[in-house]
Amino acid sequence: MFNIMPGTVGRKRTGSELTDPNATSKSGRGKTTASSRGQSRCRAGSGETGVAELLAENESLRRELGAVLANASENEKICRQFASVERLLFRMRELDRLAEELLREIRLRFQTDLLVLYISHPEIRERVFQGELESSNLVGDGAWLSPLDGQAVRALFGQSLKPVLFSTLGNGFPSLLASGKGNRRRSKKARPAGVVGLASGALIPLNVNEVLFGALLLGSSDPERYRPGDGTDLLERLGTNIALSLDNCLTYEKVRDFSVADQLTGFFNFFQIHSVLEREFRKSRRSRSPLSLLVVDLNFVHEWEDFEDGKELIRYAAGLLREILPKEQCFIGRYGSDEFLAVLPNIPEEEAREVIPYISATMRKSPFKQGNTAILITAAIGVGTLNGRMICPQDLVDAAYAELCTVKARQPKNH
Repeated sequence: MFNIMPGTVGRKRTGSELTDPNATSKSGRGKTTASSRGQSRCRAGSGETGVAELLAENESLRRELGAVLANASENEKICRQFASVERLLFRMRELDRLAEELLREIRLRFQTDLLVLYISHPEIRERVFQGELESSNLVGDGAWLSPLDGQAVRALFGQSLKPVLFSTLGNGFPSLLASGKGNRRRSKKARPAGVVGLASGALIPLNVNEVLFGALLLGSSDPERYRPGDGTDLLERLGTNIALSLDNCLTYEKVRDFSVADQLTGFFNFFQIHSVLEREFRKSRRSRSPLSLLVVDLNFVHEWEDFEDGKELIRYAAGLLREILPKEQCFIGRYGSDEFLAVLPNIPEEEAREVIPYISATMRKSPFKQGNTAILITAAIGVGTLNGRMICPQDLVDAAYAELCTVKARQPKNH
């Protein structure tokens, strides 16, 4: 009889199975091996998927970190730009110089397509624009200095007096800058010629201690440059610092006005006439208007031993000069013991030269008399006129002094 082994029913065993008591069924072994391989493949596939997901997540984190670092670097750069502007603000002491330097610095630092500084404070408007309150001044490429009344400035911001970001892709222009029919008259002053092509912008109120000094407009032809909804904390801080600086300059100029007169003549003193010259020099270059300068050197023909009070003589000669050169048309300062500087805004060279013979004749015909003494007065006068080669006020003074030296060299010796 044959012994029947389990797993061999219905199948004829091979010789090896019959002779090898440890042999197992091939079909059984095959089933076990296939199952093990399937499980191994599942585990391998699951591992590969996990690694891929980790790699993808790592790459995503890398990108996010890169964006954060780039944003931090950009913010640091912006903060440095703001700090540079603030350092300039608190170095300035004169209003017109502050306005020009501020616009130039912001234009340089922030690369705006358009920059407008609106001045609404009445005293500052009068000092900066000197009565010319109907037109904007082009300070540099794309930079404007513009007068605007306080009511119009408040209309730009409403009650909040907070910075406003606008874009043609978002909320559109503030009403005062829009050029629609209903706003045409109101927007004429608020929109200098450079506003053409504006696609986005930031309007910053210049406000401190509840006093509104004006507004600053940063404009761009890119509608994505300034986006409504972006943060405005730095812009608000900039506006406050500009307002503080304007207030400081106004206070400084008021104090200076009380201490600028030469005590003997009542004219501007040496330092103040220099400040006036610097202001008028910048204004003339900005508006391309003429500017002339007279240097008047007085000579006295007398016997000094018979005359002791030289101060009265200088005061008398200054009075003659004041009558000849009206205060409304020029600025006169005492430049030396017997030298005077006359700054003539909006006066071309030809007109400046026309007054020289009149000054000389008046001085010569009006001797100073004291008792039995008559002291003759003569004047040597040099003229300087602003031209394209001059880059600073001293160039104008040097030109006038060069001519004065020539005139004095031709004059005969008085004594």
